[in-house]
Amino acid sequence: MLDPLPRPNPAALVLVVDDEVKNIQVVGSLLLRHGHEVIAAGSGREALAKLESVHPDLILLDVMMPGMTGFEFCLKLRENPELRDVPVIFLSAAADKNFVVDALEAGAVDYVTKPFHGPELISRVELHASRRKTHNQLSKVIREKNRLLEVVAHDLKNPLSGIQFAATMLAENPALPEDARSQLVSSIGESALRAFEIVSGLLETKSIEEAKSAVIRKPLSLEAHAERAIANFEQHCRRKNIRIDVLRSGDDLSVFGDSRLLMCCIENLLSNAIKFSPSGSTVTIHLQRNGEGGIFRIEDEGPGILEEEVPLLFGKFTRLSARPTNGEASTGLGLHIVHELVTAMEGRVSYQPRDGKGSVFRIALPLVGESA
Repeated sequence: MLDPLPRPNPAALVLVVDDEVKNIQVVGSLLLRHGHEVIAAGSGREALAKLESVHPDLILLDVMMPGMTGFEFCLKLRENPELRDVPVIFLSAAADKNFVVDALEAGAVDYVTKPFHGPELISRVELHASRRKTHNQLSKVIREKNRLLEVVAHDLKNPLSGIQFAATMLAENPALPEDARSQLVSSIGESALRAFEIVSGLLETKSIEEAKSAVIRKPLSLEAHAERAIANFEQHCRRKNIRIDVLRSGDDLSVFGDSRLLMCCIENLLSNAIKFSPSGSTVTIHLQRNGEGGIFRIEDEGPGILEEEVPLLFGKFTRLSARPTNGEASTGLGLHIVHELVTAMEGRVSYQPRDGKGSVFRIALPLVGESA
């Protein structure tokens, strides 16, 4: 028995539909030998039933079958919005040119006659399966770009309106008292800062994959990174009258991670805690160790997360019902970034409700000396 060939990239899940068992065996063994996965169906109706639970990358379809012809099956497939883009290759002994035309009009992407040449069939299968995977990837990118435009348009509207209003007031009222002018100038500065935070957050997501692929894990001081992040938010805390308490386990926790990514994660969690905390409240940071490793735990006294929204927390562009307490920018990207980067450092990020009111987020990273 010949050894299977190396698994192709990308491997395809192929549905083979034919009323002749021998034909399915021949085609199926060929596909399996070339590293693809195979689902078999002996009729159009059986194939439609299987498609209710499985979505293949490609369908190899016979033309003349009892009960439902390949053309009829193909037309029914196109009526299903979830399946209409699955490429169909007709594989038939019928070599009549009219059959080929009918197949293409029914929605097929290709037509191969029996007896077929194995390498040619495999080449066509991999070509159309690869095109579909590329199409799906591009569709996903387009959806994300459209969502990105929605976020930009929505989130930049308020700070830009604030800048426009304040600038108009200054231009139309040159004799404004000094304190009124100072308030308008301050408003422009605050609005510009919010717009900058929105743009920075969106640009940050573009570099996630690049950052994940260039992770350099080495021993890091969890406490030193926490202190640096806190210092970066000192002015923001002062403006909102928010206090930050840091509770340490006693010794400096040395964890494995990437310094740049760890700072990004801690700053995102700290920024969220400050954004959603009311004036005069306290944000508490715990630095400790347990069975999971070195722990950065941050608690706030904000509104917390609704139970039904918890599963959505780390998704991209997730917008929850809780809103920042002082009009700060919130793109719905921060927690997604934290999740992706912590995972890239072989760590774990989690959420739990805080006793009473508020949120608790935890980052767990492998401890130096205890990491495999």
